[in-house]
Amino acid sequence: MKSGTRTKLVQKIYEKTKNPDGVIDFGRDPYIRHIKKVFKGYFEQEEQLNEILSRSLSAEIKQKNLDSLLNIILKTSIYELKFCEKIPFKVVINQYLDVTAQFYGNDQKRLVNGVLDNVAKSLNSSN
Repeated sequence: MKSGTRTKLVQKIYEKTKNPDGVIDFGRDPYIRHIKKVFKGYFEQEEQLNEILSRSLSAEIKQKNLDSLLNIILKTSIYELKFCEKIPFKVVINQYLDVTAQFYGNDQKRLVNGVLDNVAKSLNSSN
């Protein structure tokens, strides 16, 4: 899967959070099954994703202070790290860093990298 597919996924989740009653058109994509799986799982597991994200942030950074798009990028990537075991952690992290770079600068990219690294280590140690 490519970073562009994950960008589309993040955009669709953002679209759904801003317009909960709207119909989401996923269009055509060779990875449409994965996109729909993660999209659905994001909303089904959002409470757990929020907990994981809160635990993974440093003490001086609060989740409620994060931009909504950055929050979605982090929680979507956490979902993939936790629930899509066939995809290597490094691939997920690298591609979500690419997604972050499309919307933000280096500070947010470093934040995403740090959070996802913490989550990956935590998930590895619990397996």
